[in-house]
Amino acid sequence: MWSTLKHASNLTKSRFVRQIYSISNDPTRRLFKVEFNDGSDGLFPYVWLRDSSLDPSTYSISDSMKARRLFMRDFDVRVVPERFSYDKEANSLRITWPGSVQSDYSASWLKYRNPSCSTVALTRREYYLQHPIPWNRAAIERRLKRFDHNAVMTDDKALHDFLTAVCIDGIAVLKNGPHHDKNVVDAIGDRIGLIHRTHFGTVFEVTTKVDASNMAYASGDELPYHTDFPSLSQPPELQMLHMYQRAAEGGLSMFVDGFKIADIMRKNHPEAFKILTETQLEYIEEGYDIHERNGADYKFTFDMAARHRVIKLDEKTKKVIKIQFGNAMRAWFYDTVPLKIQDVYDALKLFTELCYAPENQLIFQLENGETMLWSNTRLLHARSAYTVTPDCNRSIFGCYFMWDIVKSRIRVIREDLSLPENQPAL
Repeated sequence: MWSTLKHASNLTKSRFVRQIYSISNDPTRRLFKVEFNDGSDGLFPYVWLRDSSLDPSTYSISDSMKARRLFMRDFDVRVVPERFSYDKEANSLRITWPGSVQSDYSASWLKYRNPSCSTVALTRREYYLQHPIPWNRAAIERRLKRFDHNAVMTDDKALHDFLTAVCIDGIAVLKNGPHHDKNVVDAIGDRIGLIHRTHFGTVFEVTTKVDASNMAYASGDELPYHTDFPSLSQPPELQMLHMYQRAAEGGLSMFVDGFKIADIMRKNHPEAFKILTETQLEYIEEGYDIHERNGADYKFTFDMAARHRVIKLDEKTKKVIKIQFGNAMRAWFYDTVPLKIQDVYDALKLFTELCYAPENQLIFQLENGETMLWSNTRLLHARSAYTVTPDCNRSIFGCYFMWDIVKSRIRVIREDLSLPENQPAL
C-alpha cells in the first residue's frame, strides 16, 4: 500500500523553502517516489538509499579515506525501511532502517543523484573524463593547446587545464621550459602524480646508442607511426617527452589521431574496419635494457608478448576506446584462418596509408625546453629522420603515465579549487 507525505505549495509564509512537495512509499516496487517543488520527481529504491546512506555505520569518511563499511556478505539487499518522514527544517527525507540506523537525505542530495534523471547520468559520466574529440590536421592545428611550463609547475589551474586538454585532444605541449636540464621530466612527473615504470625504467633518454634496446635509439632514421608497447596487454596509456637537445636538422615530431583514422575507416571502409576490430595480432619484444639501481647499472632482460586488436571498441557503445599498433614488434602469428590473412594485410595497409595522409597528420618541431604529453593508446606517433653530428646529438628525456593517475590529479584540483566541474565522490 502506498503512503504519501505532502506539503503545502504556498511557501511564502515559511522561513524555509521546502524543496520536496511529496514523498510516496511504494512497498510493491520497493522504492520511494519523491516529487520536488520544481515539478521534477524521482524513484529511489530502498536498497540504493540504504547502501548510499552516509551515516557512520555505513561509511568511514575522513580526509584520508572514504570507504563503505558494509560487507556485501552481511548486507540485506531486500532491506525494508521501518519508518520515514519529511524533516522540514533540513528539507530532507528521513528514514529509519533495521538496526536503528537513521539516514537523512536532503532534497539537494536526492536531486543531484536522482536515478530517474537522464541529466544526472550524463553529468556523472563526465566524472570519468572520457570524452575525446577526434581530430584531423586542420582541426588540431587550430586548437592544439600550448601552456607555459612555469605556470603549469606552479599554478594548479594551469596544470588542470593542461591535463584536461590531453583528455580531450590526446595531446598538449609545454613551452618555455628549462634548457639542458635532465631533471625536468622527474619534476613534471612529481607535479602530475606517479610516473609509470616500464621495462625501460622510470625516466629514459631517447638518443642514439650502441646496443640499442629500441628502434628509437638505434639511429637517426625515420620512425614509422606506432603506439608504444604493443607488446604489452596493458601498455602505459600516456607518454611524455621533453626535448633536451634537438637535432641540428630533422627529427620532427609526427602525430595522427588513431580514433579519427578508425572513424574514417568505419565510415568509408567498413570491411577493413571490421577486420581490425576483430582480428588479434601478435606482438613480441625481446631484449634487454640497462637501468640504474642504487647507483649502479642493472641489466634487465625482457621477453614481452601480447596479442590484441588494432582497434578496440567499447562493448556496449561500440565507440573506439583504444588503439594499439607497432610494426616493429608485430610477429608472424595471426589468430585467423589462412584465407583471411591477406585481408588482414590489406586492412593494415589501408590503416597506415590513412595515417600518412597529409590531411590527418600533425607535424611540428619540438624545440629545446619544450615538453609534450599525449595519449599512447589513442595517438600514433612517428619521427622524421635527423642528422647525427658529434657536436649536436639529439636527446630527449621521457616517461609514461596511466590515465587513472592523470585523471585523479584533475579531480583533486577540481575539488581543491572548487571548480565548476567538480563532483562529489559520494
